[in-house]
Amino acid sequence: GREPPPLPDFSRLELVALQPEGREAMVKGAVLVIAGVGGPDAVRKLMGALPADFSRPLLVQLKLDGGRYDNLVKQLARVSALPVAMAMPGDAVAASTVCLLPEGAGTGPGAGGSAFSQGANDPVAALPPAESAVIVLSGAETSRVDAVLALATRGGHIAGQAMEGCYDAAAVKLLAAGGAELGSPAQLAEQLVARWP
Repeated sequence: GREPPPLPDFSRLELVALQPEGREAMVKGAVLVIAGVGGPDAVRKLMGALPADFSRPLLVQLKLDGGRYDNLVKQLARVSALPVAMAMPGDAVAASTVCLLPEGAGTGPGAGGSAFSQGANDPVAALPPAESAVIVLSGAETSRVDAVLALATRGGHIAGQAMEGCYDAAAVKLLAAGGAELGSPAQLAEQLVARWP
């Protein structure tokens, strides 16, 4: 593919409207997947059910003890039809790509769309609601459910992992109490494909 455009220097960040070179440079929304303990298995099943032509970027936030993200990238790459990469600060958020967000990484404005940044706010808050989705899987932090439910009230798609096969369902239960639908990882993938064919 084409080389991504050079990234701005974030130390003097000013918000200016940038004209992207081509339509494909502009990534409007993303699918954020939040998981923790018991989450890797659910993430693998979700990724395995998404087609290679799925158009949204997938941002995976998975709390890992010891932070062995390189292993997880390899595991996901084996099951995913989409390319899987580690999100590095300054990298552009790319369509049809799975990016693992390490602890403390988030997204912010970048050249022609969003870019990854270190120590950013909760990525949920940075998502454009109507163009985005949040999937809550096993082990997600309960403290993040309010932000996820708030995204839904502004037009975002939210869903959680079904209780069956969910190792740590505390966040999922709160999500369901807030009116979100639950489903198996494969069903959640189907919903995403139906929303963005």
